[in-house]
Amino acid sequence: VYKGTSLMTELTLLDVPTGIVTFHMDLNEPHVPAIGVASGPNIYIYKNLKPYFKFSLPLLDINPLEHDLWLEASLVVRDKKLEVEVLYEMLQNVRQEVGFSNLTPRSQQLLLLERSKWQQFVSQHRDYPLKRQTVATCMTTLKKSMSEDYAVSCLVVGTESGEIFMLDPEAFTILETVDGTDSSPLVPAQVAATGLYDVEYRVVTACRDGSVCLVRRGWKEAKVLAQLSAQVVDMIVQSDNASIVLATMDHSLHCYSKKCPRYTPSQRRNSFSYARNAWQRYHQPSPEK
Repeated sequence: VYKGTSLMTELTLLDVPTGIVTFHMDLNEPHVPAIGVASGPNIYIYKNLKPYFKFSLPLLDINPLEHDLWLEASLVVRDKKLEVEVLYEMLQNVRQEVGFSNLTPRSQQLLLLERSKWQQFVSQHRDYPLKRQTVATCMTTLKKSMSEDYAVSCLVVGTESGEIFMLDPEAFTILETVDGTDSSPLVPAQVAATGLYDVEYRVVTACRDGSVCLVRRGWKEAKVLAQLSAQVVDMIVQSDNASIVLATMDHSLHCYSKKCPRYTPSQRRNSFSYARNAWQRYHQPSPEK
């Protein structure tokens, strides 16, 4: 933490941070904002530059077959009757059924190890409880009931599992959980929110695959607004007209508004080309007389 150019304090995090925000937790005076830092599976809250609270994201469900395999392996390995190769092959079958990303980190690590290290790995981890936890990928704030500068704000957290959590700023409990789309969970890389949580709000997420999704009050799943050809670097959602401005890695700036007509890809390319040519003509120096 810097004050001007001077270092005031330095706090150590246990994981790589993926988001940082300032927000007000209450209406008490003086109005001193708190700092929220998303790092790994936790949200760290700092108040007056001191650790105040740690919120951990909820655990994910474990595939029942994977859970039973590790439970059986834990019991049998102690009697030295089960070959680790059998566990490896059965986990490979589970991987083909549910996907690599839906396995626990323990199973993922075992499947990536060399054959000579399987036995040692299973022996080291067999007594620990099997768990699967997501991590935070992005974070922003959303005013709860009032739009004033010092009003209380909720935390909006995007996760690796494709879920969006809205957290209560006082009790730090989950107010609402929004799942990904029907087809597949989209991992949000950027998130922005406008409106009031208690009245009406919009949450826009830019995902890693280039898709842009929208969440509104009462929705349990996100809806895809657009599919971009490149990943989003950053975005702005304007609160006055709900327009979305996105900067992408292909050196482009995309602007969307709910009042604009919907173009086909060819029409959109033609309109962008026309706008680019008009911009170049406008800034072209006038010929000397």
